[in-house]
Amino acid sequence: MTLKPKISITLQWPVILGLLFCSALLILAVPRFIGSLYALYPDAVYQDSQNTLTSEIYQQGIDDLNLALSWYNNPDDWKKQSYFYLMLHKNQNFLIQSQNQTLLKQAQIAMINGLTLSPIDPYGWLQLAEIDELLKMPHQQVINDLRLSFYAGRVEPDLVISRLMFSYKYYDSFSADMQSLWQKQILIAWAVKAPQLLQFIARFPDAKAIALTAFTNSPDEGAKFLSQLTHLK
Repeated sequence: MTLKPKISITLQWPVILGLLFCSALLILAVPRFIGSLYALYPDAVYQDSQNTLTSEIYQQGIDDLNLALSWYNNPDDWKKQSYFYLMLHKNQNFLIQSQNQTLLKQAQIAMINGLTLSPIDPYGWLQLAEIDELLKMPHQQVINDLRLSFYAGRVEPDLVISRLMFSYKYYDSFSADMQSLWQKQILIAWAVKAPQLLQFIARFPDAKAIALTAFTNSPDEGAKFLSQLTHLK
């Protein structure tokens, strides 16, 4: 007569808990995985964002992201969708004003959703500032977007020039703290993107005076900046 080995209850519980834990992880992973599949096409479109694409491509990206977001609430997907709405607006300037406004409002909502989930994104805050400006929101709202962009990423070599070009026209409305942040961006741009900075000032000469304030404590660099700007012209 053979005796069947008995499994202790104390050994069964860890096994059961382990299976439940693995099942929970699997359940949580499935929506994220399906969402990522729907986001494959929009990801490819976004990677090609340096080129101007057709409205149909941007609309398809928006539709696919709606499906992706229905499975998984991903901040990056919200921000990409906002960008697609913005590009769709720029592609369709022939639309009546109300339709353009609708596209911009959708871009604004998508970006706010993304930034709510992931607020430390200097690029996202700058894009929201651009959208709010196009929506003709109060200047202070645009400035607040810019302030959060500065604080989220003060040293962003790939962002510094576009942020300076967009924000310089608001300089006189900045607080003293914001003006100081803007001037420091000039110094960062001078260190990492000098040719682009010079081109920016040459293109917008009314920004020259406020740019020079950044060199108050480094007159030698200021003189070099002026010399190169003169030769560029």
